[in-house]
Amino acid sequence: MSTKIWVGVMALFAGLYALLLGQKGVLLLLDPNWVAKAMGAAMLVLPGFAIWAILIEIRFGLAAQKLSRLNQLPPLELELRPSGRATKESAEREFQRIKEAVGLNLGDWQLWFRLGEAHEAVGDRKLARKSIRKAISLFENADPSKP
Repeated sequence: MSTKIWVGVMALFAGLYALLLGQKGVLLLLDPNWVAKAMGAAMLVLPGFAIWAILIEIRFGLAAQKLSRLNQLPPLELELRPSGRATKESAEREFQRIKEAVGLNLGDWQLWFRLGEAHEAVGDRKLARKSIRKAISLFENADPSKP
């Protein structure tokens, strides 16, 4: 729960920063100097991209958390180090097992979600996020009449 609070606080600060920067951007747009106008335009556009990226990440996090709760497959069988991270051998073994299962059923969002977790255990965060995005897409486009 504390993670959600921190995300909310950071998003609030980012929004406040964007508003203050936007105010300065408007003031610069009113300046007759063309360099000031260009800086003002950038001050209006760039924070918009930042807020957009933050909202995309929050949406991803909430959707991933929802799928984590709904996923009924057994968790990955990983041997953990004292630090809590998976051993390389167990992570590789689980990754191969889940990858084969996904290959047999490409439309199962639960398997794609577990594949994302397996990628994370192996240390490939980029592919982990890609697999979880695929799981989110499959879940959102799933036929509600199917169990």
